[in-house]
Amino acid sequence: MRHTATLFAGLLLSGWSATAQSTEGPTPRPWYVPDHAVLQTGGGIGMITAGAGYSPGSHPHRFDADVLVGYVPARYTGHRAFSIFTAKATYSPFSVRLAERWRLLPLSVGGLVNYTPAAQINRNSADKYGYRGYYWWTPTLRAGAFLGSRVALALPRATGGKRDVSLYYELGTNDLYLVSYLPNHKGLSLDQILTLGVGVKVDL
Repeated sequence: MRHTATLFAGLLLSGWSATAQSTEGPTPRPWYVPDHAVLQTGGGIGMITAGAGYSPGSHPHRFDADVLVGYVPARYTGHRAFSIFTAKATYSPFSVRLAERWRLLPLSVGGLVNYTPAAQINRNSADKYGYRGYYWWTPTLRAGAFLGSRVALALPRATGGKRDVSLYYELGTNDLYLVSYLPNHKGLSLDQILTLGVGVKVDL
């Protein structure tokens, strides 16, 4: 968790320094500096997750592409702590102006793929079920989809212009949960296959 917090703080500091302006106007943003930083909890990608991303296109935050690193403590894994690496894309087709500085993005849809380099997942499965083919899926890769919404507050930059600070939620599921639910929808309820993530996104 300490490494995740350090990563997030470093992203914020690098973004603020890269967007600093001189008295003559804005300093061009280097290509390698992301557009925003993200801090999230839940959502099936880690108890605490941090990362950064880009918002390409002429409409800010209509489309976001993020790379995230999540952390799951040992007490929730049954063995030892591990990390989850996630690539996520989010599309918000429209926004609604609530006030002078507030915007609501009522609908966001997206997908993600994550990888968990945790050897104990494979080992635990093999120990419990000692024959080949019991688990036909890979335990380290997951693909998922989600729906959500976001509220954004535009804050003035010290050097001019504005930056958005957004609070969002995402309600989603993944391929394994769906495959488990479809043939067994009477035994599983929707709340058992859904994940809830809540996070904050800050423009750099």
